[in-house]
Amino acid sequence: MARTWVVRHQLVVFFLLAYVISWTAQLPGYLFARREGVTLSNEANTAHFLDLAGGELHPGLAPYLFLFSFAFGPTLAGVVVTGLVGGREGLRDLWRRVTTVRVAPRWVVIVLLLPVALALVSLAVAFLANGARPVGFDPLLPLGAFVPLLLYMLICTGLAEEVGWRGYALPELQRRHSAERASWLLGIGWGLWHIPSVLVGPYLLGNVHLGLVVPILLGLTLGIVGWTIVITWIYNNTQSVFWVIVLHGWFNIVQSYLILSAEHPAAQAVFPLLPWVVAIVLLRRYGARTLTARPVRDGSMQPA
Repeated sequence: MARTWVVRHQLVVFFLLAYVISWTAQLPGYLFARREGVTLSNEANTAHFLDLAGGELHPGLAPYLFLFSFAFGPTLAGVVVTGLVGGREGLRDLWRRVTTVRVAPRWVVIVLLLPVALALVSLAVAFLANGARPVGFDPLLPLGAFVPLLLYMLICTGLAEEVGWRGYALPELQRRHSAERASWLLGIGWGLWHIPSVLVGPYLLGNVHLGLVVPILLGLTLGIVGWTIVITWIYNNTQSVFWVIVLHGWFNIVQSYLILSAEHPAAQAVFPLLPWVVAIVLLRRYGARTLTARPVRDGSMQPA
């Protein structure tokens, strides 16, 4: 009876688990950070791990740092629900897609160059808005920390999330909905999952007041939906969760060094909007049904 209920409401169970696991780990970390005057973010956490390796970590931070970084809420939720609903066969299929490395070379190029292209266009807009003068940069982490930050992004953002978002949730949503509608539903759920990092943490530090809650949530979810449509296009054409994990981590690296470190607000304002330009082009080119110009077969897509 319990398994039947989970099968019937599996998407609800997935999102609840993803939120509960992640938020249970993140909220104590943000409370500790506020009390001790430390920061918890992708870049700050990478610096904390470097401090840990050098024996200089802030006293008492280690448990919160590990819990915060390795909660893996969406991925754990995806594995749990896949196991409960699909059993061993479902888990084998999930593992196959997570380990699908061989795809057409053009998709590897897209994964690596698309985030860079979006960042360069955003910086070009900032350059023009700055009176055609160069935009300054103040990196959140020095370039010498590029490799540790990349590893953190790949493991603690890409791997921690994408086995759930694209490995489980997207294919399941596409059993019932078009690729576009599935992307809207997933994008909104993915956006709301960020509430602790974009609202709670900044609010505790006094950087966000209640009047900004609704605008921040609307901006976050709508921006993420556009990017989700783009990722759906990539996933549906490759059936590779592996390359979506790489895309997630690499996108965050590009955003950190080229956008968040840029000393001009135009770059940070334009960057979240540009994926919508790509998404609209893709929807017009490939259609909202599958984003591949090919039919769906048994709820799954065949790689291009």
